[in-house]
Amino acid sequence: MSEASSLHLALYSRSLCCHVRSASTGIVLYYLGSSLLVLALTAASLITGWNFCGLGASEQVSRGQQMFDVTSNILLLVMMTLSSISALVGLYKRSPHHMVPLIVLLFLDMGLTVMSTVSSIWGLPGTPSYDESEKTYLTTQRELNPRIVARFSLAFGILFVLYLLMKVFMVNTLLRCYFVMKAEGQERTVCEKSVLVDLPTYEEAIKLPSKDPPLTVQGP
Repeated sequence: MSEASSLHLALYSRSLCCHVRSASTGIVLYYLGSSLLVLALTAASLITGWNFCGLGASEQVSRGQQMFDVTSNILLLVMMTLSSISALVGLYKRSPHHMVPLIVLLFLDMGLTVMSTVSSIWGLPGTPSYDESEKTYLTTQRELNPRIVARFSLAFGILFVLYLLMKVFMVNTLLRCYFVMKAEGQERTVCEKSVLVDLPTYEEAIKLPSKDPPLTVQGP
């Protein structure tokens, strides 16, 4: 690999103030911990009937729709947990292919997060929803007026955009880590091939001319 390519790889492998692998490890641990936490809260909401992000019993949707939402959310969370574990294994073994499932799921998560702005049924559990946040915040207000609603909508919009930008940064970091590990793996392969030398077989070695000068026997 040329010096220019090595310099480009070194610059590309930096994420803020640390290496992209270190940042990716923190992101994967964050998703693993948050997925396990939301799974525990989902199980608690199903057992106790406590409404967590709309997972509890609701009169606005039918029981069949509620069961479908809960089942799909649990499946997504389980897949997110397993893909996070796979990504941790890939980061430890420097295998970029183990990170592909998590990257694909994060793209799906971003799409569901954007769609949650239209309806709160989209998005993984724990995704900020305007309807749920509005119910939680506005019910604590004694008097409702358009100014309070406008301030709440503006604050929620800013926080939601920051939340979405954070997800974009995480996906970008994991993608960069994938390409960096893939490039490093190709570089190691090239170095290993350049070191290997094909030795001749026994028959070929016998046919090779000898480099030593022939021995001459001098008489007395």
